[in-house]
Amino acid sequence: MLMKGFQWRALCAPADDPAAGAGGAADGDAAADKAAADKAAADKAAADKAAADKAAADKAAADKAVADKAAADKAAADKAAADKAAADKAAADKAAEKAVADLTAERDTLKRTVETLTAERDSAVKERDALQAEVDRLSKLVGEAAVPPEAAASTGKQTAEEWLSEQFEKKE
Repeated sequence: MLMKGFQWRALCAPADDPAAGAGGAADGDAAADKAAADKAAADKAAADKAAADKAAADKAAADKAVADKAAADKAAADKAAADKAAADKAAADKAAEKAVADLTAERDTLKRTVETLTAERDSAVKERDALQAEVDRLSKLVGEAAVPPEAAASTGKQTAEEWLSEQFEKKE
């Protein structure tokens, strides 16, 4: 163990040397006092170091707690965002399904309307063809298509039956 300069001189110096101290018993008390002071200083330094270590550990624990809370908050926010996104997607899917159903119903309605109009058109064409066939049949019976005289050109008041009988007489 290394000794400090003061301690070394105290051990080696004669009793009456003023540099070594008062000498004798006084040197023993001074050394004990110095050792007690050194021990107190070492104890204080150790206590200060322990307090600093404890403060650092407490600060690290507090920092870890803050980081853990921030991570938990972020996880909760991420879960809430994911839940909201899932709910929004479900709502969008439901709206899309409703739109598809509405458009399908409208398409089917329009399809039935087209079919109805096509059937009416076909019926009108058949009716027209039947009327044309009747005109052709009657034209063959009469011989040629006779047109009744205009009202202004006729000299007398002739009924349709009279005019028709007159036309038959002309044919015979």
